[in-house]
Amino acid sequence: MLISILAIGQDRYLDSYSISGQSGWVLPTNDYVKGENDIYQPITRIYTLSLRYERQTDGSRPWHQLYNYPSYGLGLYIADFNVKNQLGNPITLYGFFNSYLIEKQKWSIKTEVSLGLAFNWQHFTPETPLNDAMGGSMSCYVDAGLTTYRHIGEKLEIGAGIYLTHFSNGAMKKPNKGVNVLAPKITIKYKPYGKFEYAKSPLPTYEKNIEDLTSIFAGVHNVLTVLARNQVNNQYNSNNYVVLGLDKRYLKRLSAKHALGIGFGVGYNQYVGTTYYIENREMKLKDANVMERFNLSAYLSYEFKIHRLNLFLEPGYYVYKSIYDKSESFFQRIGLRYQLNEKWFCSIGLRSQYFSVAQYIEWGVGLRL
Repeated sequence: MLISILAIGQDRYLDSYSISGQSGWVLPTNDYVKGENDIYQPITRIYTLSLRYERQTDGSRPWHQLYNYPSYGLGLYIADFNVKNQLGNPITLYGFFNSYLIEKQKWSIKTEVSLGLAFNWQHFTPETPLNDAMGGSMSCYVDAGLTTYRHIGEKLEIGAGIYLTHFSNGAMKKPNKGVNVLAPKITIKYKPYGKFEYAKSPLPTYEKNIEDLTSIFAGVHNVLTVLARNQVNNQYNSNNYVVLGLDKRYLKRLSAKHALGIGFGVGYNQYVGTTYYIENREMKLKDANVMERFNLSAYLSYEFKIHRLNLFLEPGYYVYKSIYDKSESFFQRIGLRYQLNEKWFCSIGLRSQYFSVAQYIEWGVGLRL
């Protein structure tokens, strides 16, 4: 969403508007969408409609040319599934950023990344205990893909592309295994003021040095603990648990856009451990204790820089974990880091397992040396 705020104050002649539609596939990444839901039907298809407002950079700043004259803006996304009343009809507000891979006289290919918040889910509750795909009524929205555009006259473009979409609340409420979608996209874009000429600016320089980043992060996740379970109803207790961590990264700046390095982390998180017993054919809670879990991790760190905004991807491995921690040792982290000034930055990251199951969201602040 930070990218979209930068659109304020630009020339109105760079505006455009678009409508997009998708008919795609829900990937079978958890049992709920595979068919273990209230009506025992696999959730296999998704249908979407998106409306967007977009602004094109004009080359007046050096980073415009460096990133192949990107555009950015805001969108509204509405979705429906082939199986009704199991996941709801999510409505998403998002910001997006795209840039040219190839641009010719009549056609172009663009890459695109979108981030937003999705609402209106049918989610896990004591009344819908099978829905472990979506833990709460709100989730994050992450979307990425490629589109080929064809100019139709001066003011109209038609595009066709393929996109991968991930919905998850970052494990702020559990259970939450997420929803993953692969879908082709058809787009019609209208440019009220037609085409224009890009300005040319000198490319920005960069220093080929080692960057030393130190950051701390904090988060929280909500877990519903089963108190009792029978054939009629289930009883739950909801609790919040703390996540804390300290990270140290060393990045080598490969170009003005790319950096690669290594990182090390120390983490702490709380989780509830439960044991049960059976009484009169009912499962009842015997004990529930908060576990104190520590970990040490090492990871590779890749950073893609867009002006002050940095997208980072970090596959990692837990070198040490508390014996109570039964999670996978291999983890993945994706997030955004925004440079507030020359030294200080803030960040948000999503830590996950199996490339699809969120563990928690990290809110961080750090120092760049």
